[in-house]
Amino acid sequence: MPEKQLILVTGMHRSGTSVLTRVLNLLGAEVGKDLLQAQADVNARGFWEHKELVAINEALLEALGRRWYDFQPLADGCWAAPKVRELQTRAQSFLSNTFDGVSLAALKDPRLCLTLPFWKEAAEALGWQPLVVLALRAPWEVAASLCRRDPLDTIRANLLWLRYVRESECNSRNMPRASMDYARLLADWRPVVRHVEKSLGLSWPLPMEQAATEVDAEIDPGLRHQHSSFQGESMPLVNLAAQAYELLREENPDTQKLDLLWDEFESLLAGAGPLAHGLQVCNASLFRVNNEWHELGDAHQQALDTIAEKDMALSGLAKELEYARKIVEERDRQLQQMAAELEHAGSVVEERDQQLQQANLLIEQVQEELEHLRSIRLHPVVKLAVKLLALEKKQ
Repeated sequence: MPEKQLILVTGMHRSGTSVLTRVLNLLGAEVGKDLLQAQADVNARGFWEHKELVAINEALLEALGRRWYDFQPLADGCWAAPKVRELQTRAQSFLSNTFDGVSLAALKDPRLCLTLPFWKEAAEALGWQPLVVLALRAPWEVAASLCRRDPLDTIRANLLWLRYVRESECNSRNMPRASMDYARLLADWRPVVRHVEKSLGLSWPLPMEQAATEVDAEIDPGLRHQHSSFQGESMPLVNLAAQAYELLREENPDTQKLDLLWDEFESLLAGAGPLAHGLQVCNASLFRVNNEWHELGDAHQQALDTIAEKDMALSGLAKELEYARKIVEERDRQLQQMAAELEHAGSVVEERDQQLQQANLLIEQVQEELEHLRSIRLHPVVKLAVKLLALEKKQ
């Protein structure tokens, strides 16, 4: 095997690329650290997309005058444009820094369907062997999921499915590749993983038996929210996507039949001419309005969160104020009690003062009487009587 192998997971949005990449990761393929955060209402188990990969792909599409929701073909020779060449340096730096010392890595972003030639060049320039996994899902299920998430209808969703799948299939023909059907992966992942391993000519760093417990826990059939059946027989575009899907599900798809389908698809677009261009312009306007609406929604939610936070703060302040009011009331009660006790003590002191004044008056009267008694001389008869009493005591 080559010393370094890079699996490029390609597939239209909402086609199961996230769960597939997670399975590859559990089997030992490195996916990097700085990944997009999971979103509960879109992909609760995680996207497994590296932020820098997505940023580079967005910059690439912008340099080419495109967005992820554009269904028109890219111009011939677009990969030689100066702005694209500048991004090659960034892409190679990203691969070197993210997967330094790694022998098997995996990158996933639906935009890889459109930018595959660019990343093939970047990988090979660094000595990586690029491998491709074509992630497939029934286009009618993808359309139902996309229309639920984005401002799309069935026609535009199928146009996007055809563009993404067509670009990834055609640009990966000269590369080792394998296909993966989302429904089959959820039903039984083991034969799907064996097919990928065999088709790509690689060996998983972690044996399937050893990773089985974690993979079983990751595979959740409940992730497949859309189970609608094909009902587009009367719609040429939808019928074309269904035919391509059935061909690609085969172990060895007939590329000649696929070429006929892709030519028919491009002919339909070219034949529509101004109508297709107008639809693309309308598509861009709808997504711009949708993005602005989401921004307003985010701002509104942020305002609601701020209000709720302030309400909680006010509620806390109200509780603290009520507690302080009770403390003040308790202090007032204690002060009133102390005032009453102080008033009572004042009355007692006043009463004691009156009693002391009366006692002082009595003392003064007694002292005056004693002074009076000391000033009076005893009568001679009294003196004689005192002497007689004293003689009687001696006898």
